[in-house]
Amino acid sequence: MNNKNSLGNNTSYLEQLTWLRGIAAFFVVISHVIRATEVNYLSQSNYTISPIFYSLDLGTFGVLLFFTLSGTTLYISHTNKSVPVSHFYIKRFFRIWPAFAVSLILYISFQPLFLALYPELQGFWIENQFITVYSATDIIQYLLLISNATGNMGLFNNAYWSLPVEFQYYLIFPLLIITLKYLHIFGPISVGLGLYLIYKFNLSHFVDTKVFMLGFSFCGGVLIGHIYEQFKNKKTFLILPFATLILISSFVVASLITNKVITLPDIPIISGIWNWYIVLSFVAVTSVLFGKIHLPDRCQKILKLSGNISYSAYLYHNIIIAMLVLFCIQFSIANELQLLVVFLGTLVGTYYIANISFTHIEKKGMAIGKRFCAYLAT
Repeated sequence: MNNKNSLGNNTSYLEQLTWLRGIAAFFVVISHVIRATEVNYLSQSNYTISPIFYSLDLGTFGVLLFFTLSGTTLYISHTNKSVPVSHFYIKRFFRIWPAFAVSLILYISFQPLFLALYPELQGFWIENQFITVYSATDIIQYLLLISNATGNMGLFNNAYWSLPVEFQYYLIFPLLIITLKYLHIFGPISVGLGLYLIYKFNLSHFVDTKVFMLGFSFCGGVLIGHIYEQFKNKKTFLILPFATLILISSFVVASLITNKVITLPDIPIISGIWNWYIVLSFVAVTSVLFGKIHLPDRCQKILKLSGNISYSAYLYHNIIIAMLVLFCIQFSIANELQLLVVFLGTLVGTYYIANISFTHIEKKGMAIGKRFCAYLAT
């Protein structure tokens, strides 16, 4: 793409999108806590986790909500002042790569400790990401954010699968802006459909094709942001008077789908659980963006903070979970107490390490990106 094409740069901040991102991060963390604690590491006996926890088992929905939010926030924050496309890519790179690279180093360093303290392998969820043998080539592919195209998936941290997908969506963001200019709302729809058809007819050589299968999430997020910008100043556009109820309903339906309480209809293009999660992510983002949802002040403050540090929380929560699993094994903690220790410990530990990462790595990475762009502009 010619760097003379430009993207806007509006620093508008919508706190409701931030706290929704915090909720999405919570869903991902809870899902992985459940995966790690629904087995007994000390014997062959199992126990049943409370249905309350399983009702919050919305990790996949949370990731797709992240993708949709990413498209929406990128569009809303890039609609006014023009900047070169190259600057957009530079800022995006420094926004996500430094924190990811540091976390990768920590996961690699942690693997020997996990292998030393973990008992006999039994095929449990927690194991594969920390015991699989990797090569220098694997590390390079992960650092280049191309592991979904050419690499081995599931290494180091099973949450890493979404990072190359996210960055590859950044690469097509300028294309979405161009299609919106010439095709209006049909632009993002066409791009999303094109990505899905690549997945549907197996037209790519990617090892993991989720970037194509889930393209509607990011493209739909961009479209939601575009519609919001078109109508936000029109007083007659009073959509979703029951926005809070609609938001909660999107979570409830996602939970019912996850726990197979309801059967999904087989509709072309949106058949399958992933695509229904995407539809529900559209509903959730639209409800908070157009509706006037007001959370209790303390709750909103906590969720806004969670949203701000959500990326680092996403990067580091699995290593916290693994440490706590090792702790439970070493001290023979099992069943309900194991769940309690891992659940509470993960929330507290992830908060602290994510806050450190956000403050000392993410923010500095963003500052470097801005300085680099300023240097190129001189």
